[in-house]
Amino acid sequence: MTAPQERARGLDANARGIVILVIAVAIGLLLLWKAGPDGTTTVSSGSPSTTVDAGAEGDPSSTTTAPGASTTAPENKGRPPGEVTVIVLNGSGKSGVAATNTLTIGAAGYKMAGPANANAQIDKTAVYYATDYQDEATAVAAVLGKPADSVAALPAPAPGPGADKANVVVVLGKETPAAEGGGGASTTTTAAG
Repeated sequence: MTAPQERARGLDANARGIVILVIAVAIGLLLLWKAGPDGTTTVSSGSPSTTVDAGAEGDPSSTTTAPGASTTAPENKGRPPGEVTVIVLNGSGKSGVAATNTLTIGAAGYKMAGPANANAQIDKTAVYYATDYQDEATAVAAVLGKPADSVAALPAPAPGPGADKANVVVVLGKETPAAEGGGGASTTTTAAG
């Protein structure tokens, strides 16, 4: 008869597996605790922060943000972004910028209408608001890095198709940087006259 083999000192495979499982559960609980009761996690990297909805459809890491723009909806006194419909009209004459800025504003939680061309090109970006949506338009302007003086009441006639159905209308001006990659549908505007 042979004596039982002596085990090597340390943890066997089962014990290591249990330790790893306990660590993974602890990390998961920590992440859930950090996420808060509404399922969102705030990620901060210096100045502005971005809130990511962990339950949202799509992959937030694939969102395109216009250069120099923030995807954070600033604090406003008005309605939550999800209750505000925004349309971006291209008045810059550059291809793809309306689509890119639509993604940027949408990433901040706003309901987005499809991008379109403005009726005419403009020099500076303008953010227009429908009746009682000034605070919301100011917040959208901030998402794009535009000053509060770029916000004004929606003019008549509307600056482009779909503007009459939106709460906030962004008309991109010629100072808007060209869209990276230039992909997607063309939103090039031609000047009238």
